[in-house]
Amino acid sequence: MTITMSLEYLLLYLPLLVAVSCVVGATRHESKHLILEQTRKTAVWITSFMLVIYAVLQLISWSV
Repeated sequence: MTITMSLEYLLLYLPLLVAVSCVVGATRHESKHLILEQTRKTAVWITSFMLVIYAVLQLISWSV
């Protein structure tokens, strides 16, 4: 069994990722350059975390 996700859900992920990352960056820094750097780091971290969760769920679904 493979876990699938429609493209519409993935397209909803992008604006949410940008919004959350920008808020985190803006609450930690005041300089525009630092905000954008923090936004990039947060976006990478959140995406990596979500991919790890997806991989774990995929492995669990294969063993069932």
